[in-house]
Amino acid sequence: MSMASVQKEIKGGHVLAMLIAFFGVIFGVNFVMAYLANSTWSGLVVENGYVASQNFDKDLAKAKAQEALGWNVGFSYDKDRVKVTFADAKGAKIDTLNLTGKLQRTVTDKEDQLLTFGWMGSGVYSAPARLAPGLWEVEVDGKGDGVADYHKIFRFVVNP
Repeated sequence: MSMASVQKEIKGGHVLAMLIAFFGVIFGVNFVMAYLANSTWSGLVVENGYVASQNFDKDLAKAKAQEALGWNVGFSYDKDRVKVTFADAKGAKIDTLNLTGKLQRTVTDKEDQLLTFGWMGSGVYSAPARLAPGLWEVEVDGKGDGVADYHKIFRFVVNP
């Protein structure tokens, strides 16, 4: 008894379908990976990663000491100013800080601006800024009120 084997012929339509499926998977995975890379990257760039890693423990200790203060720090902006508010853990306004700051885009340094904050009263500090639509970060550094160094980063989006 012999079995007859039937061979199917591969036609042009089959080859086309296989090529479309193959490249469709490749392009699909590439688009998903590109989207995830673009949407999850923080934009954090350091000049020297090794040096930054050496200061990690010191920076972590500073951050824990800063959290222990229990300060309530708020941030707001309008089209030509940024404002930061400070209150201590009991809600009392903090008016004795000397603030400096840097306004920057998350992925480029072309629009970076140094900020000079002025005290507006009731724990509010304000600085002039040029804000174009898009994603921004403000790094605020403060000294005073018994604190040697206070550092806070605010990230926000300016809508067109």
